[in-house]
Amino acid sequence: MHRMKIRVLMPSVDTPCRLHYTTSVLIDGHLAIDTGGLPYLRTVEEQRQVDHILLTHSHIDHIGGLPIFIDNTYQPTPQCPEIYAGSATWDSLEKHIFNDLIWPNLDRIGGTEAPFYRKHVVDAHRSFTVGKYQVTPIPMEHIVPTLGYLLEEETGNVLFAWDTAPFPEFVKMIDSISNLKAIFLDASFPNKLGWLAEKSQHTTPSQFGRMVEQVPSNVRVIAMHLKPGHHDELIEELQQLNLPNVEVACGEAVYEI
Repeated sequence: MHRMKIRVLMPSVDTPCRLHYTTSVLIDGHLAIDTGGLPYLRTVEEQRQVDHILLTHSHIDHIGGLPIFIDNTYQPTPQCPEIYAGSATWDSLEKHIFNDLIWPNLDRIGGTEAPFYRKHVVDAHRSFTVGKYQVTPIPMEHIVPTLGYLLEEETGNVLFAWDTAPFPEFVKMIDSISNLKAIFLDASFPNKLGWLAEKSQHTTPSQFGRMVEQVPSNVRVIAMHLKPGHHDELIEELQQLNLPNVEVACGEAVYEI
């Protein structure tokens, strides 16, 4: 039976790297969520295996790798990556990245015969299919419009919910997901920087703990988006929660769901 294989991509000149410099995960070698580490995947051949990308929002640590990834992997054929994002994220990409100033306007250059990517606009709570997965975008609580993604298949479901402040609907949302196996969840700033987490709409370990303590104990919760300058402090504060189902995302691991 197929098991979802998830890798957290940690870009670094040193290997292995435990610091969350940017954000992206790779699922089954073909589907990426965000692109922070994607263009630094070992070989161009491996990068060309990625044919679907889900973008959560427009901040640079999540979309910054996209132009480089496209540049690395482009071949002048009708085949190209399928990219899914909310309308606000597409608006930012087209106005501020693919604008011939920061990066070439790839729509203009590629046209329809040899496109660089294929655009899909997604809406919150409206599910769609990518390969064997049903994907449901779920709105997060962040300073720009941001989507988490629920991936569902027969063997189990996984929620990717980073770059978010705590929100009241979290527990109700978790309760509504059947066969939930794992959650990748924001834990950005240490408790002493709660004011910064609040202003930037991220989550501290104490807030993380209050969210997770209501998650069933058989659901793995993987802490994501730890700010590199506070990594050790965040690890310590997460360990102090004494929640057996909590772990910190590691670039060396392959999470099999």
